[in-house]
Amino acid sequence: MTVDQLLRQGAVTEVVGPLCSGRTSLLAACLREVARAGGAAALIDADDAFDPASAARAGVDLRRVLWVRCGGRRDAALRAADLLVRCPGFALVALDVGESPPRVSLAQAFRLRLAVRRGGAALIVVARRRVLGAGATLVVETRRRGLAWAGPRLTPTRLAGAETAVSVLRRQGAEAGGGGVMAWSA
Repeated sequence: MTVDQLLRQGAVTEVVGPLCSGRTSLLAACLREVARAGGAAALIDADDAFDPASAARAGVDLRRVLWVRCGGRRDAALRAADLLVRCPGFALVALDVGESPPRVSLAQAFRLRLAVRRGGAALIVVARRRVLGAGATLVVETRRRGLAWAGPRLTPTRLAGAETAVSVLRRQGAEAGGGGVMAWSA
């Protein structure tokens, strides 16, 4: 599985996993790819957890990203996502709901999915657990596999990178787990 497979136009992708599992790094890679292709992206940040300096170091062109800060109001984040997927001009709309994702009814999930399909943008929802249920066309889970440390000889003092496993939990039209596991290093 590559980043391009996560960025499917007119489809909803959920990226789930615990803290420090690499889900935000995967989101940054998606933002970077959209910006490199010349597209515009919108990031809806429910918890104000997005770090633009880290994203810029990861290669994200911040001039091509609209950052919507919601101050912990998940209902406002969902409404913003619903509005932005209907706006023409965005290749990617990313919704980061953080560690305490909202409860989304099945009707809301399918309404959002229909809006994404009609608008043509790719929607990525990043959360600790699944939020949209059957409304997502692709669900991937991130898990930390290991950390790499750097430093003088026997006393490593600096984090040099992390390796993440990304596995498919659900793919519309295919069996769960059909995509295998991808190793991801950041």
